[in-house]
Amino acid sequence: MSEDCKGALVSKSGGLYLPWGPRLDPDRVRAMRADLVGMIATLATLEAWTKEDRDDVLARAICGRLSDLLPNFRYFEKRVIEAQCRIAAAELRDSHTWHGEGFEKRMTDKPATTRDAKKYRNRKPA
Repeated sequence: MSEDCKGALVSKSGGLYLPWGPRLDPDRVRAMRADLVGMIATLATLEAWTKEDRDDVLARAICGRLSDLLPNFRYFEKRVIEAQCRIAAAELRDSHTWHGEGFEKRMTDKPATTRDAKKYRNRKPA
């Protein structure tokens, strides 16, 4: 085998190939699957999935092929980040939204028409 093929695997037909993705030892696979389960559970909570939907997705992730692990990990990692950002943006928006508190006072403090504006400008301080 030539030097540039070092590390290549040999197929049944005798051809050389490189495996898809990085080599993962069994402990790393178990850790990634556990992280994936945590991400799916978090996403299910953030997006209010039904129990049946959550269980279906979890079963597919846990029992899925090893070749699906890395794409699923990246996909759900991205979805969790997006969901957390949406929630944070909504909380920020709601914290800066005026809900009408003190509206009645503002209406009595300022003129409603141009005629009232003249009276407002010419009034004497109390």
